[in-house]
Amino acid sequence: MKLISTKLFYILILVLFVSSCSSDDDMSDSSDNAKKSEFIETYAKIASANYADTYNTAVTMKAKIDAFLAAPSASTLEEARDSWLYARDFYGQTEAYREADGPIDNEDLLGTEGQINAWPLDESFIDYVSDGAGGTVQNGLIGDTSFELTEENIINKNESGKDDNISTGWHAIEFLLWGQDLNYDPVSDSYDNYSVSGDRPFTDYTTDTFSERRKTYLQIVTDLLVKDLKDLNETWETGGSYRVAFENLNEDEALTNILNGIGFISNGEVAAERIYPAIDEGQENEHSCFSDNTNQDMWANVNGINNIIVGSYTTESGSKVSGVSLIDLTYEENTEVATDLENKAKETISKLNTLLGLDKNFDEIISEESLGSSGPAGQLAEALIAQSKEIAEAANTLGVSITIN
Repeated sequence: MKLISTKLFYILILVLFVSSCSSDDDMSDSSDNAKKSEFIETYAKIASANYADTYNTAVTMKAKIDAFLAAPSASTLEEARDSWLYARDFYGQTEAYREADGPIDNEDLLGTEGQINAWPLDESFIDYVSDGAGGTVQNGLIGDTSFELTEENIINKNESGKDDNISTGWHAIEFLLWGQDLNYDPVSDSYDNYSVSGDRPFTDYTTDTFSERRKTYLQIVTDLLVKDLKDLNETWETGGSYRVAFENLNEDEALTNILNGIGFISNGEVAAERIYPAIDEGQENEHSCFSDNTNQDMWANVNGINNIIVGSYTTESGSKVSGVSLIDLTYEENTEVATDLENKAKETISKLNTLLGLDKNFDEIISEESLGSSGPAGQLAEALIAQSKEIAEAANTLGVSITIN
């Protein structure tokens, strides 16, 4: 039996080594791709569950508003308001799916975001407002009897002429349920009582000159909102047209869309559009200024982003939809970046909890701050911006690039 030459022996060892390394690399690549696929699927499951909750709670809201319109009273108005507040918790979390080339923003799909949640809203465009002297001024669509109240006409008026000419969506409904928030204190006859929200009387829907037109308007915009949310729910559910399209995207394209969405909403939307302008310009730039629900809006927006970062969403029923998180996925590539992302996300939740723990409405909080003063609202904005930068860093680590502002 011939012995293998020394040269041949080393060649065989080298081949085996290279083959082994190649096999390990293939396994690693396969593992990475599997994790990425699982993260994308987790996102889709969370989005679908969140939109289902949003639609279902909006249907309940519509039922309460229908009951109020059928029999306006202080109690039915309160129930309608409560149902609006409850449904907002779920819609606010869906903001994380915006700016992701999905159906909410993409005009080639549904593109109904401006119809659903546009703001800030010029109240006088829709209905009467205070004249500042104890009376009211009525130059809105409701008071304009030459304007026929139809769904098509109201949609066409949305953002007509200027950006704050908002005629549809959550905030139009909010204004019609609460009216202006004047912060009025009847005891001191002053306008510095931040603990009160708008207080539209139910008689606006019974004895007021424009009560019937107001009823019609509220009915139309409520029905329209529910219809738009139904479309979003159906397109995202399993087998829905966008869900199928999303699941067939190239993985890097899907990942880019997802991370662009949560990165932009964290920085460009919540911090740069919803917090800083409110600090700078006051209550008129507060997101839900009629109902004083802005603190809760912050809770929903921040947690909507966090749902994707940590890979878990709590449904209305209390069950969990969970899977591979952005932290998990990033950890596979770079533990340091993943840890930084996790820490920034925790810091954002901490700053949110600080703001919520003040037991003050958002309009009072921002009245005590100025840009750069680093009050609780400003600190939340800073945390959101820092979080968005870590999302962008995670994206780079995963081989994709996003825009966060």
